[in-house]
Amino acid sequence: MTEQAQLQPLAVDAFGSRPKIVRLPDGVLLAFAPDAGPLAARRSLDHGRSWSAAAPVLSAADLPVGITGVTEALVDAAGELHLFLLEQWRPDARGEAERGGVGAYAGWRIDIWYLRSSAERTVWSAPRRLWEGYTGALNSVIQLRSGRLVLPFSCYTQRTWADRGDGLDAFTFTGSFDCVSLCSDDGGDHWALSAPLRLPTPDITYAYGACEPVVLERRDGRVWMLIRSQTGRFWESFSPDGYDWSPPRPTAIVSSDSPAGLVRLPDGRLVLLWNACQRHPYAYGGRHVLHAALSADDGRTWRGWREVARDPQRHLPPPPSGDHGTAYPFPVVTGDGAVLVCTGQGEGRTILSRLAPDYLLATRQTTDWARDLDDWSVFGTRGVALRASADSPGGLALQLRRTDRQFPAAAVWNLPLGPVGHLRLRLRRHGPVDDLVVLLTDHFSPPFDAEADLHAVFAGRLAGTEPGHPDALAIEPTPWPTAEPWCECRLRWSLPAGECVVEIGQQPVAHWPLRRRGPGVCYLRLRVDAAGPQTGAWQVAQIEADVSDSWRLEPPRHEQAGTGIL
Repeated sequence: MTEQAQLQPLAVDAFGSRPKIVRLPDGVLLAFAPDAGPLAARRSLDHGRSWSAAAPVLSAADLPVGITGVTEALVDAAGELHLFLLEQWRPDARGEAERGGVGAYAGWRIDIWYLRSSAERTVWSAPRRLWEGYTGALNSVIQLRSGRLVLPFSCYTQRTWADRGDGLDAFTFTGSFDCVSLCSDDGGDHWALSAPLRLPTPDITYAYGACEPVVLERRDGRVWMLIRSQTGRFWESFSPDGYDWSPPRPTAIVSSDSPAGLVRLPDGRLVLLWNACQRHPYAYGGRHVLHAALSADDGRTWRGWREVARDPQRHLPPPPSGDHGTAYPFPVVTGDGAVLVCTGQGEGRTILSRLAPDYLLATRQTTDWARDLDDWSVFGTRGVALRASADSPGGLALQLRRTDRQFPAAAVWNLPLGPVGHLRLRLRRHGPVDDLVVLLTDHFSPPFDAEADLHAVFAGRLAGTEPGHPDALAIEPTPWPTAEPWCECRLRWSLPAGECVVEIGQQPVAHWPLRRRGPGVCYLRLRVDAAGPQTGAWQVAQIEADVSDSWRLEPPRHEQAGTGIL
């Protein structure tokens, strides 16, 4: 199956904003669309490829004015619907009895409301306020095998640096939000609130702390919670019942300050969706691309690390205000075994895609510019473009030339994750040009990231025609003519061995040492290391990646652990 068939962007004309989608027992997909009314939904009978017009699921007459729509929904084991809605309002605007509010944040409260169906979704309970305070979002709700309903969320606490708390909290700062869960053992009649979970933050001003958790029941019966943080990775907690939680600990899953999407397939495998992005000021790492990974062992090891969505407006500067990017993935498994993913924030950024889970098991990838530069990130750069090249495969080549002192000439490409693998590049120098910096890493950062070299798993450089770095690898002949012949460069890396062997023309010429351990290599970064504009350029005709050797033998646990640093 081709990549295009395994990852299909779908039309989203039916949705003015990101919907919440659930699958009914008969396989019909129900998408609650806030733009059409708080309790209106669209239906899909073909696994998400097309959608009906919006129609009310039930009357919204009894809902408060501030309800924005269905934020979370669950189809329980009996096929009944449980709907969770958020009410945003200002306490000080409603009267003396509510002045000051309960847990108001910046003058606002966002309460959780709830209603459920019965009699095969033909009868509905009266909507009622389930919790009051301030929660920014709902990202997950599950029913355990025991029948218990578990709704995790984060809540504002009014904690500040000046009033951090007692005990160990007095020595650090855990932000202004905690994570909790609401549990019900009687189908939603009564709910119990868990003790709060908190985690450290990297600053003492605007960091939230523990945010927007998602939960999933593991095969061993434990409930696994993944928590959004500002520390550059997810944190996790475990519970035997969804109510009593272990102290949070950091995972090995690199992430920006963004929530995860987590779903179990019918065959038991897990699919994780998240923003493995770093070193961008927005959301402590950015939300330019959304990644997906697949686990066959309940989240202990992961494969894939593939880009499955890119911000449609990433080539423009970020907006001056408001959320934007590819964050907030809400996955649902369709009746034909695909994962339907809805994600995106901001006008024009909603993305709806069908993902074939086995796409994440691919071990080979090539780029020959047949799709232009769609699978590359080159935003925030200049001098990076495709050029006609009669002697290259397909007649095109990627050209990198520093043309502007302010903007770098750099490009970023995602490949299947592998602790062991190799890359083959056909490249050449065209005219006088400085060194080409080559980085292999395990996460995304913008092409203009000035710290990318420091955070690479492997890093090196190929010598240009101009005097450059003493560690740059020379490519014969030197000096080259104005338009030199294509040269084959092969990079063979192994995290277990701790090195990347560089071959030029099939001859080993260097050993780049491992700079930082991680789950493997899933990104290639190229950058012309020039201080200012140049007349020459580096050209790349074709790139092939192969990580098959990574998955012939079981990877070392300390390199592939997804839940915790073992």
